[in-house]
Amino acid sequence: MLTTYERIITVEELAARAKKAVDNAQQEPLVVTENGRPSAYLISVELFDRLVAQLEAIEDAELKAYLAMGEQQFAQGAYKTLAQAAELAELAWQAQEVAP
Repeated sequence: MLTTYERIITVEELAARAKKAVDNAQQEPLVVTENGRPSAYLISVELFDRLVAQLEAIEDAELKAYLAMGEQQFAQGAYKTLAQAAELAELAWQAQEVAP
């Protein structure tokens, strides 16, 4: 096991002991620091894949919620069809041409 403080490893130690750091990252993420500041996380592929799947699930849920909200607003007349929007735009354009 690497000697790390709260799962923190410096870039220099990572360079010197990369294999050991990767082995440790299979157990839990390591914070890699450079010049005393966090610069990267070293995590397992399994954890990365789980995080990506969770983000995709969140994005999918948000998209479904937005679609449902849009459908509800359309049903209530908040939005126009493309043909209606084109007609309104044409009327606005004509009114602008006529205005002094």
